[in-house]
Amino acid sequence: MIGRVIEDDMFGVCRRLKSIDDGYFVFLNYKTGRFEVHNSKDAHTLCLVLPYDTLDERTVRKVLYTRAERAREIAERIERENAKFEAAQIRAAVDKALAKIGG
Repeated sequence: MIGRVIEDDMFGVCRRLKSIDDGYFVFLNYKTGRFEVHNSKDAHTLCLVLPYDTLDERTVRKVLYTRAERAREIAERIERENAKFEAAQIRAAVDKALAKIGG
């Protein structure tokens, strides 16, 4: 990886991440130009790639939202959203078929 570890920042995001888990650190990947959150306690340290150009409160919220403790909740939410999407697709296909039959 080509980049650098961000030790400190203007909004104290790195410090706040350490207070959530002392293994967290922020890495600026020069190849992608993106900030990444890693955890030195894990064998594969990458936790997430941030969708933001700057480190701010959104970073802290994103890390809290994506923590492993919430994996089940996130998976259930994704399943619910996928089921809604699939039901909408089925309804649209049925409506289209009925329109062809009736028209």
